[in-house]
Amino acid sequence: MIVIMKTLFTSVIFFSLMVLVSCTETYVGPQGPVGPQGPRGYDGVDGVDGESAYVFEWTGVTFSAPAYEVILPYPDSFTGVSSDVTLVYFLWDTYETNDGELVEVWRQLPQTILTDDGTLQYNYDFSMYDVRLFMDAEFPLDILGAIDTDDWIARVVIVPGNIWNGGRVDFSDYNEVVEALNLPDIKGNYTGQPARR
Repeated sequence: MIVIMKTLFTSVIFFSLMVLVSCTETYVGPQGPVGPQGPRGYDGVDGVDGESAYVFEWTGVTFSAPAYEVILPYPDSFTGVSSDVTLVYFLWDTYETNDGELVEVWRQLPQTILTDDGTLQYNYDFSMYDVRLFMDAEFPLDILGAIDTDDWIARVVIVPGNIWNGGRVDFSDYNEVVEALNLPDIKGNYTGQPARR
């Protein structure tokens, strides 16, 4: 009886292995129709051929009474499109490292400052043709000193809409924007730039 059970057990095991092996073979039949196209993925920042973002610099930007605003027209060689997004950065401060390297501190607008008189804000709006910088405050702007209104250095970055919508860049960090968008390195001589509030 034990011999019959061993033989039967061995036969069942052998038969089961044969079924498993035969089930793992792949049958390739005729190719079916093409299915619907899936959703398009996001374009990456890298891989965009040619110029994709632009940076322009203005020095000596001064806010004067009564409007306390400045219009920065784009260069004639630049043609904007309605999907572009414009970012503005002010050179807020500079400092020298122990190695003697001058480091620029850029701040993205809008920038709000708390003063003894209330809040002061540097802000902007833009079109396909220019950028308008303006100041707003909880107090009369004519009490401000030259350190608040005169000789600003502004960098305007034009970001194409397809890159802006990707959401992979921290646009508040000017240096990250320069690196991510492969912008030219604009170096100025800002040794006399005063520290801001």
